Amino acid sequence: MRDALENITLLQKRLNDLQLENQVLKEILERSGISYADELRKYQHPDGTELWQENQGGRIIHPVCITDEMANKFYGRFWGRQDVYSKRAVKKSTGEVGYFPQCNHFWKECCPKKHGKKMRCTDCPDRDWTKLKIGQIKSHLLGADPYGNDVIGVYPLLPNGTCRFLVFDFDNHEKEAEKNDFANKGEAWVEAMRLICELNEIDPLVERSRSGRGAHVWTFFERAVPASTARKFGNALLEKGAETVNLKSFQYYDRMLPAQDSLPEGGLGNLIALPLQGRALLSGNSAFVDKNWNAYPDQWNVLWSKPRISAEFMETKIQEWTSTSIFYAESSQNDAEAREKPWKNRAGLLKLGVDGKLNFTLSNGIYVDTMNIQPAVQNQIRRMAAVSNPVFIKTRRWGFQTMIMHDGFIWGKSI
Repeated sequence: MRDALENITLLQKRLNDLQLENQVLKEILERSGISYADELRKYQHPDGTELWQENQGGRIIHPVCITDEMANKFYGRFWGRQDVYSKRAVKKSTGEVGYFPQCNHFWKECCPKKHGKKMRCTDCPDRDWTKLKIGQIKSHLLGADPYGNDVIGVYPLLPNGTCRFLVFDFDNHEKEAEKNDFANKGEAWVEAMRLICELNEIDPLVERSRSGRGAHVWTFFERAVPASTARKFGNALLEKGAETVNLKSFQYYDRMLPAQDSLPEGGLGNLIALPLQGRALLSGNSAFVDKNWNAYPDQWNVLWSKPRISAEFMETKIQEWTSTSIFYAESSQNDAEAREKPWKNRAGLLKLGVDGKLNFTLSNGIYVDTMNIQPAVQNQIRRMAAVSNPVFIKTRRWGFQTMIMHDGFIWGKSI
């Protein structure tokens, strides 16, 4: 690796290059009649965002009532399966939380659980899923239950293999995380995902989940599209973003819902809790937030303001982004399986992404000096350390739940 003097020399060179670039760009703006100071203020305070405020629940303006029309319009954005849904349930003795698909036969004589039998609801021959109706949606939005047992989870992947939204779920889905409402650590992943969207003409809606320590990044479609198209779009977006934004984990790919292109026989797919849950909003959670993580005062207005993506836009961007991706060899540009599993194909490193020489040390591992490496090349190197997860593949093939599993692993970390 480089010694301290070399690092200082390199940093000084990069600083000089950045100062020159800054000067040139300012001159270009001036010739174009654009004020640098005005543009800087827009980035520093986008959409008039304020500094973080402690009382997040107090910021939110709650509607006087929730009407049928509001509930219907709300579900028009978060449109999942209507033939089945899940509800949150709290074990009062321990406070542990779980989500369970609702069945009309629950705890009746034909229900295996009543007789102490261990059987998944999806395997029960007498299951009779409860349909999602306007009453349950209104109960979710009102949040009258003190234990939060009126929280609804929907299944984004429809039985015909289509979906109406794409969401990146940054809650914690490790084993037993549901007991703490999927609380996660840190916000860096979410902000990176938000930035990727904004750099690529997408206006996402970021929700702080009900735990207050997790988030969902939502994008909505004008109409139902094949889940395969939505997932190709999501993967292509991540690849495009990885050219300029550091993606320090392949879990970005795991976090995308729908998580599969189609459902196995009798399967439900992965669920996600709906936002704007009445009781959680009192604490500023289950709420849409700005770049400073402040809850928007008018939650409903922000929801309606977000544009819906057309199928034509998705198809155009998939073609545009995949045809120029630096992460795949030319032979696999249209290989859907390889694109969903970044570790399956590796193109050569982008030479322009390295300022000088690429330095690494072989010791108890391979250590790569990233000081002079742009994010695109850092992400390429991470892909070399990634492997697929055979347990995930086997579990999904059998039609079992894969929420707490990762599609692949990266055998490395940033230090």
